[in-house]
Amino acid sequence: MKLGAGLSKLKSDKSQLARLIKLRKDSMYVKEGKTPSFDAAELTDSINSKIDEIRELKVRIMKTNLGTEIEDLALAEAIIKVGDLRSKIANLTELIEFDRRYSWLDRDDKEVDYTPQINESLIEEEARKLEQEKVKLDNEIQKMNWTVELVE
Repeated sequence: MKLGAGLSKLKSDKSQLARLIKLRKDSMYVKEGKTPSFDAAELTDSINSKIDEIRELKVRIMKTNLGTEIEDLALAEAIIKVGDLRSKIANLTELIEFDRRYSWLDRDDKEVDYTPQINESLIEEEARKLEQEKVKLDNEIQKMNWTVELVE
């Protein structure tokens, strides 16, 4: 199974687990004299089995991510780096979103002009470079997801 298929299966299995848990909760109590639609003990067994299956799949994904390299990084580290790049881009974007529509007043009710400490075009250029790096790395990760086999 390819890594990407394993990731898709993990998402599907987690959804199935959530449905099983809800079904057990919804059918836990039954009116006296009525027959339950589902057996809570059987649902519990299914839930525990699905939890074990999910854990095994997560371990296989983790081992694959640690054992696969992209641009001299383990795939696991590349995934973390993409998250770091997203965070840096968001932080830079916040720097240049200073709202100039409002007049800023000091304590004496005098209008105050604000000047950025860093040139906004330099911030924008840095964000653009980080975005390019993120897209490139993210594309490599996606490529690996559909070419690398999940380890046993």
